[in-house]
Amino acid sequence: MKSFNPSHEIRMFESVYKKITDTVGSLPAETGGMLGSSDSGRTIGHFHFDECADTSAGTYSPDAETLSKYVLPDWKTRGIEVAGFVHSHPPGIPRPSHGDEVYAAAILAANDLDRLALPIVQSAADGTFSIHGYYAELHRGKTRIVDAPIRIVPDRLRRSRQSGLGEMLHRSISNPPAASLCPMPVCASHSHSRVEGVYPLDVMRRKTLVCFGCGTTGEYLEAFARTGIGRMIIVDGDIYSETNLATQQCYSDEIGVNKADAVARHIARIDPEIEVVPVPRFLDDDMTDEAFEGLAGPALLERPTDVLIAGCTDDFFAQDRAMRLALKYGTPYLAGQLYERGKGAEVLFTYPGVTPACPRCILRDRYHAYLREGYENQVGSQDSPIFAAQRVNAIKGFVSLMLLLYKEKGSPFSTLLDEVSNRNILQIRMHPGPGSPVHPLFEKQIGASPCTFFDETLWIPVIPETDCPDCHGCGDLSLLADAVFDTRDIPLGGELAYEG
Repeated sequence: MKSFNPSHEIRMFESVYKKITDTVGSLPAETGGMLGSSDSGRTIGHFHFDECADTSAGTYSPDAETLSKYVLPDWKTRGIEVAGFVHSHPPGIPRPSHGDEVYAAAILAANDLDRLALPIVQSAADGTFSIHGYYAELHRGKTRIVDAPIRIVPDRLRRSRQSGLGEMLHRSISNPPAASLCPMPVCASHSHSRVEGVYPLDVMRRKTLVCFGCGTTGEYLEAFARTGIGRMIIVDGDIYSETNLATQQCYSDEIGVNKADAVARHIARIDPEIEVVPVPRFLDDDMTDEAFEGLAGPALLERPTDVLIAGCTDDFFAQDRAMRLALKYGTPYLAGQLYERGKGAEVLFTYPGVTPACPRCILRDRYHAYLREGYENQVGSQDSPIFAAQRVNAIKGFVSLMLLLYKEKGSPFSTLLDEVSNRNILQIRMHPGPGSPVHPLFEKQIGASPCTFFDETLWIPVIPETDCPDCHGCGDLSLLADAVFDTRDIPLGGELAYEG
């Protein structure tokens, strides 16, 4: 197996660096090209800009056919070996994604390499130019991404091609088929044939799910991948620990792995046709609204109701930010949280123009506690049985289909939202007695029945509140779309709530 540049830095000639800045570095995100070496991989001295790559707002896939048929044969005759690929990411995402890692693993295997340079560019077209060095390398039979500082080498230090001709010809790569560079995904159409009448595949492939937080929500995301959805953006800066094995959808060999990256790998095994974008960071003030737009893709502005934003974190401020992103961009919104020890749970949702009340209308007491009284949440997934997470994840899946398939022909979910439009908070009781955090509300609804009730779900009526500082009680959340405000700024005001 060939090992390029045994050091932990990427040596690059200045002429190559300039070509990258003039092409990838000056164009919008998700452009790239192939890197080559003429000195057995010690220094990157060649760059081919990939003009015909398959790109979207969040992905870059090399033009494998052109590279394999034309560029690689030319490089082979000139003694140039493939040393890596460089491409640009949207602002705020300076690291290789899970898709980049999968694609690098295929190239490593196809070309008998144990290391591949994988620099990531932040383009001047999207803000300020920068380039971040990484290697994809084999480690104990698995591919991993490692940091690698980039060192720019003056071109005058280039070796004569003739001086190393024998070695280069000996180490030159063969002309691999297109599949060696960018393997085609397995078609998943047949796997969804049994549910085509429930959620039509052509409709689901248009849809995007943006999820903030994927701890206990990981199972929900993996299940939703089986619906044939077209795109999923998963944002979470946390890593798996041993304690997560009991409460979340993770495995012992993933301890220490970023949660978003791990869930993305699971989804790729379920349906390789889904475009999955893991974002290993938290939703905080460092992520601007513009950066979020770049992540969510063009559908956010062109067809916002094709994008579902899900707030599934334990952090109040991240939940609030996700909610206001949905209000600003006019998308459906879903939030789900477990109560202490999994004795109960809540799910709330909004849909612009259909659900009259926003989440802040619903959660008055919670906003008051956090913003007025300085409350800090101490409740997480600890001491909560995994079955509680599975229970709430299942109802989140049904609500998500109700939101994404609203008014879509060919699905029984197309009119379900109209039946519950003003009942857009759900409470689930997973404890049969007074120990349940939602016990009084359930007893009020159920009355003096001799039966014992356990595992019920109540869909609770909500009325918009006129002094809500987010929706102002307008009753039509679609009126808030395209409003000019920064979702990082939480407006203060009276916090009102529904009547239980």
